[in-house]
Amino acid sequence: MNNFFNSAFSFLAISFLFSCNSAADPEAVFIQAKQKIQDSNYLSFDFTMIWENPLMDEVDTTEMSLELEKFANDLFDYNYIGKREGFELVYQNNLLLQVNHSQKTVEVLDSPERLNAASENTFLGFSPIGLFKKEGWFYKSDTTVGNKLYHNFVQIEMDTIIDKKYVLLENHILINPSNALVDWYERRLYHDGKHQQFIGVSFSNFSFPEKGKMEEYLPPKGYVSKVETEKEPVLLLESGFQAPDFELLDQNGSAVRLSDFIGKKVLIDFSMIRCGWCKIALDKFNDPDFKLKEGIVMIYINPVDNADDMKKYLVKNTIPFPILLNADEVGKSYGVTGYPSFFLINESGKIEFSAAGFDDSMLQLISD
Repeated sequence: MNNFFNSAFSFLAISFLFSCNSAADPEAVFIQAKQKIQDSNYLSFDFTMIWENPLMDEVDTTEMSLELEKFANDLFDYNYIGKREGFELVYQNNLLLQVNHSQKTVEVLDSPERLNAASENTFLGFSPIGLFKKEGWFYKSDTTVGNKLYHNFVQIEMDTIIDKKYVLLENHILINPSNALVDWYERRLYHDGKHQQFIGVSFSNFSFPEKGKMEEYLPPKGYVSKVETEKEPVLLLESGFQAPDFELLDQNGSAVRLSDFIGKKVLIDFSMIRCGWCKIALDKFNDPDFKLKEGIVMIYINPVDNADDMKKYLVKNTIPFPILLNADEVGKSYGVTGYPSFFLINESGKIEFSAAGFDDSMLQLISD
């Protein structure tokens, strides 16, 4: 992970090597920066997100842009267009559109569940628009980067104990006092004081034209429009249901069938790689003090990640039971929509217990 800090986060790493005193009042600069964002009727900017995946020692970089115009929509007080490679999210005049350029489709999102994306999405949450909506920012220090002075402000999003781990989640923004703009944002997650995951975002090309006006969004020619109709929610299969049988290949290419385990109890862990609670569950199962009750078999099923990603993941992480991939349809048959999800199946193949999410109470059912 050292290479990670030598490259992707060099901007922030350098900034905290130096501190100095600023002639400008940091709190006044913060207010000015906030007002510049929130008082503008029209604004646009670009941002680069550097997303660390510490479980696989990788970094993902995403280039994005956001254009906003104040408008009294029902769900958010702006019209906006968020763009990243191959994708656009558009909210204009109370209409939420998801544009997929690879599929050449424009989907109208109108179900209550999907409409949450109008006010809560990556474009907004990782931008100054969303950051300045957070409460509790406080000035921490002055830093310099490339002979430029910045005010570092911090907001504590989480400070608690989870599963006997001290979890601290900090948000940092660096504001340039010369123009009252946010140049950098970093989201820092620590477990027991140890670096867990950092996400960094650099901002550029801010524009605040006084007479700027957003044009009505028109998708490219040849795109197909779809209207999302409200559907019955997918429900996790509960106790009493017969567990759907399946046949999947394990890491060695051998077929694994649920019906092969009739006469034993089976705990299925539906999981994915980029999931914090999935990792916490695996840590529990890898604990030397953890021991399954006699007669219980565990299976790890991943409907999301491919074999290459799993191979990288296993370099640094251990999954102590059979791993089954290419399981999208199996996940759907069990009603899985979130991770981790667990199913305890009895000796006759019926579901005895199911749960979305992880907590220690489940361990009492399966461990000695």
